[in-house]
Amino acid sequence: MGALSYCRNDFRANRLTAATETRPKGAGRGARWWQRKPTRLDSTYFVVGQSKATPYLFSLPSIILVSAVLGFPVLYGVWQSLFRRETLAAPLEYIGFQNYADMFSSDAFWHSLNRTAVFVFGSLILGTVLGLFFAFALFRVVGRLRFLRALTVAPYIISNVAAAVMFRILFNSQFGMLNQVIEFFGVDGPSWLADPGLAMVVVIFTQVWTDLPLTILLLLGGLMTVDKSYLDASLVDGATGWKRARHVTIPLLAPQILISTVWLSYSTLTGLGVVLALTGGGPLKATQTMAMEMYTVAFRNLEFNQALAIATFILVLNAVLTVGYVAIGRRYEYEQ
Repeated sequence: MGALSYCRNDFRANRLTAATETRPKGAGRGARWWQRKPTRLDSTYFVVGQSKATPYLFSLPSIILVSAVLGFPVLYGVWQSLFRRETLAAPLEYIGFQNYADMFSSDAFWHSLNRTAVFVFGSLILGTVLGLFFAFALFRVVGRLRFLRALTVAPYIISNVAAAVMFRILFNSQFGMLNQVIEFFGVDGPSWLADPGLAMVVVIFTQVWTDLPLTILLLLGGLMTVDKSYLDASLVDGATGWKRARHVTIPLLAPQILISTVWLSYSTLTGLGVVLALTGGGPLKATQTMAMEMYTVAFRNLEFNQALAIATFILVLNAVLTVGYVAIGRRYEYEQ
């Protein structure tokens, strides 16, 4: 017992000695408070500003406010999708998930989902290809032609509805400029907005035109951050032109391509202005996307709660697609 007590006392003495030796100069008990330096052995280490939670505490009011402004409409819409009213003057009736059951059993919903898939993936492919093309072209612009980089923002300033009206005039089969150019060569121009197949092409092209500026700026910013040593090394190895872009530059742009993909997918999946002003879902419902179907159910059929069920499905689908894009992007980056 005596030896054990001696070991305990010796351990306590060594611990106090280590604490005294590791205490910085001016941090003693006799020093004034403004001369003392906080240490982990001192209670002053936990003063305001030293804790890792301090930035989050200061940001908490803003986080709560933004979450309330953005989250309340979403939660309220999801909650209202569980109700239904037969007429506008009738009281709300709780029906659970009946709106979702009716939605999934509707042929119009599956048709709009099919049209949305064509619309989204067509816009993704065309938008990514054109974004890369113009980003590489603007990256090589030098001298006084650099003002062209600023002009790429011009389509983004124009609203989707105004852009749709402009392209509706451009693709008009009777007096549209595009058909006039085609007829100049002795060929009759097609009915762009009256043909079900061509109407979807026009809608995709218009939607990409409105979203392309942000995609170009994202990819152009990524090109400017690429280390030139990689490009110089590829030139030494004999890679030029397309090979250098394919094997060096584009893999390094994977984060920017991922962000632009998420943006294009979100914009086309939730986009209504272009389809509504350009074709109105026609012809023969060839461009009846899910956003257009939601508008039809809400403002033409006056079934607002059923439309909220479609809006909730669009929200969930957008989240699932975003997670899928991020997973594919991370896997590609890991393989690289």
